[in-house]
Amino acid sequence: MTIAKKRTPPPAAVEAFIAGAPDARPGDHQTQPKQIKTLGRKSIITVSIDPDVLFRLDAWAKARGMSRAAAVSFAVSNLD
Repeated sequence: MTIAKKRTPPPAAVEAFIAGAPDARPGDHQTQPKQIKTLGRKSIITVSIDPDVLFRLDAWAKARGMSRAAAVSFAVSNLD
């Protein structure tokens, strides 16, 4: 027989940290809806990416005189 540990909710500090992310949405870690943060007409998001992919992205963007953000936006806007 396996004894399962009782899950305890995360401390308030963890909840506040997660809720403070630029792209935080209502869900598991929030009780109040939060608007997506913007900068001008752009939305601010958080993305995790493999270091090797990031290196290739930066090289691709630099070769075209683009910022990393512009390269990501360009790639995403060209999805089928």
